Amino acid sequence: MIRDERATRADDGEPLYDTEMSLMQNGGSVSITIPSMSRKMHSFAAGEEATVEIYPDGIWIHNGGGDE
Repeated sequence: MIRDERATRADDGEPLYDTEMSLMQNGGSVSITIPSMSRKMHSFAAGEEATVEIYPDGIWIHNGGGDE
């Protein structure tokens, strides 16, 4: 569902913003900081939930909360 939504929003596959971020060790996982430009554009706030979907070609973070 989210992948279909992403395909309808994409402007010929080019990102609006591109930056490199460092992955940080977090127990058995790694974590990454969401850039401030992304946080402002998508209204992410500390403490909120986000859905993370994992695909062979990448990771999608949806700001609609954990109930989707």
